[in-house]
Amino acid sequence: MGTTEADIIIGNIKFLIDERVPRLLASGPDAKLSLEVSNLHRRQGCGLLLSKLDEDSFSRCLREAARVYLNLLERKQKCSEFDQYYLARSKAEPFFDAVAIGEWGMARDIVSRLASSWMRRMETEEDFYYFGVLSKLLISGTVPQVELTAFETSLQGGTSCRFDVVRALHVLDVDGFEAGLEGLIGERIERLAREKRSGFFDPYFHATEAHVFVEGLALVRLANRLGMNVKGRYRTVPEIILGA
Repeated sequence: MGTTEADIIIGNIKFLIDERVPRLLASGPDAKLSLEVSNLHRRQGCGLLLSKLDEDSFSRCLREAARVYLNLLERKQKCSEFDQYYLARSKAEPFFDAVAIGEWGMARDIVSRLASSWMRRMETEEDFYYFGVLSKLLISGTVPQVELTAFETSLQGGTSCRFDVVRALHVLDVDGFEAGLEGLIGERIERLAREKRSGFFDPYFHATEAHVFVEGLALVRLANRLGMNVKGRYRTVPEIILGA
């Protein structure tokens, strides 16, 4: 992505943010719109990091993405029934934004307000348990075995790189964590390549966030916080931020 192209894309994303924020402020809590704005802030930050190596703007944008989502959670009781899908625990991608930039207080505030019950028709059970286990790791540094078992059971005999990652975090297994994360990164790269080939993809996502794996960055941050000596070099996980 050349400089001119990057500037255009980042400018377009900023336009979309500026167009949506007044609607968000003028209305009551709107879960769908809040997640849209969070996603746009994240993509803006990733674009600025990729095109200008602007660490401060990257952190600022991710902080804003997390803040918008936390503000939604603080008012979720006032959301309409049509918002419930977007309030499912597994939609909490802005949790990764907070963890990725080391905003631990904000991350704890987010997980303390996430849904505690699985929304069967709105999310997969596997994703529900993934966010639950990460929440426990963030707050207490360990996970009750019953929750790990529930996560594993939800896989129905299948495999999951995310499960491998959180199990390794639970027992502080560096090799297991790195193998699981590399697997997760590989799956993501392949999935995004398939999207690109299909012709049905979000061009702003693929020009920005596709190249910066914020979830992976958050997982490395969490591993570091738990005292694990992980290597810090992974595809699409920016070392420049890890070293900041």
